[in-house]
Amino acid sequence: MDTRTKQMLAVLLVIVVVAGVGVVFIMLPPAGVPIGQLFTPGAPANTPAENIIIVGILDPMTDIQGIGAWQGAYMACEELNLAGGVTVDGEDYYFGVIAEDTSESEASLDLTKGTAAATKIIEEDGAQFIIGGFRSEALLAYQEIVMDNEMLLFGTGASTDIFCQNVLDNYDRYKYFFRVIPINSTSLASSLLRYIAYLDGYLTAVTGQNITKVAVIREDLTWTEGMGAFLDGYLPLYGLEVVEHIAYPITADAAAFATYWQQIDDAGAQITVPVISAQGGILMTTQYQQLQPKCIMAGIDVMGQLDTYWTQTAGACQYEVVLQSTIRTNKTTRTIPAWDAFLAKYGQEPIYNAIGSYDAMYILAQAIEDGQTFNSTELIPVLEEIDVNNPFEGFAGNIAFLDSHDVFEGYIGDTIYSVVLFTQWQAGGVKEALSSGGYIYPDSVVTAQLVLPPWGINP
Repeated sequence: MDTRTKQMLAVLLVIVVVAGVGVVFIMLPPAGVPIGQLFTPGAPANTPAENIIIVGILDPMTDIQGIGAWQGAYMACEELNLAGGVTVDGEDYYFGVIAEDTSESEASLDLTKGTAAATKIIEEDGAQFIIGGFRSEALLAYQEIVMDNEMLLFGTGASTDIFCQNVLDNYDRYKYFFRVIPINSTSLASSLLRYIAYLDGYLTAVTGQNITKVAVIREDLTWTEGMGAFLDGYLPLYGLEVVEHIAYPITADAAAFATYWQQIDDAGAQITVPVISAQGGILMTTQYQQLQPKCIMAGIDVMGQLDTYWTQTAGACQYEVVLQSTIRTNKTTRTIPAWDAFLAKYGQEPIYNAIGSYDAMYILAQAIEDGQTFNSTELIPVLEEIDVNNPFEGFAGNIAFLDSHDVFEGYIGDTIYSVVLFTQWQAGGVKEALSSGGYIYPDSVVTAQLVLPPWGINP
């Protein structure tokens, strides 16, 4: 029996049913996500069922992305309820969260599982609003059910541009979708490109070598295709040659990654850009440490965002530079307090899905309070008022929606919006925020300087 199964089986539920009301209160250990059960942490015990605002979480609930999304939403739910919930027409309302498993992290994707989960969370669980979505292929299918029901869907995992392009192309149908995190694939690729261009100059200055050779290694999924093509097309414009481009199946094993690293080293790559969202990152980094190819890794490795990654890779991730939504630094005045609260509650650092779902809960609460309505259609213009001139100060940054209902990426003066940070695993398992030379974010959030692997960089 694997660790995750043991954790799920070990979940202990304490259920208190409020007599005559039907509200269910459950104490949830952080490791597992019970499915199809309503949680109302922090709400008064005598809250009538009709005064509970039910928020549904749709994600792969047995994997890190879904567990993270649940944890972030649960923590925000508890904080909001303890603070008094929201008041609409003079009456107090509190939040409840409920989860359904879309199974979208499975190697063999079955779209019917996601659509069934979406149907159940709306028709049986009674969700009024939806948070989640991780794998683009799955979200594209089950978002249609949410749109059919004219319900707000806050995206907290999928970066593919199409979701917000749909809002522009067919506003009446897709206006219910708002992306909270991450920035879209084009913006991610642009941020990555700008960082690699900065890194090129930095390495050239520090090593005295001519840094021109880049490799790309990505999981062969829809969300990476556009990013891979973008890097192939734009890196040469910065004087960088893509000497190897590997799109690997998500079923690739350690032996395959050993072969990939040998190909990359043989090609003379000096910088390798990973674009990975799943467990392949562990195999990639462990084989990197064993083979010690003369290049530095800098890119997207979602599992590399987790504080457990150091242990999972036995420290092999040291020197890897990871694009990450947030670490414990001052992106906004809410970032460090929320980070510390999450760590205290769950004993682990938050993945980006957790940060996004936390912010989504607070954005929804503010919109309900401001709009004095629970109707998704009526809440849309309220949410659309959250823009660059009137941002929402969140955990991940200052959130501002564009006309496409995507988030604004960048910073203006001291105001940091939805930007990614480039962080590095350093000695002892400490992760630090690196400088981007001001290309992506200001140096006010930087916590350390880049450290190069001792085995050097290819000439």
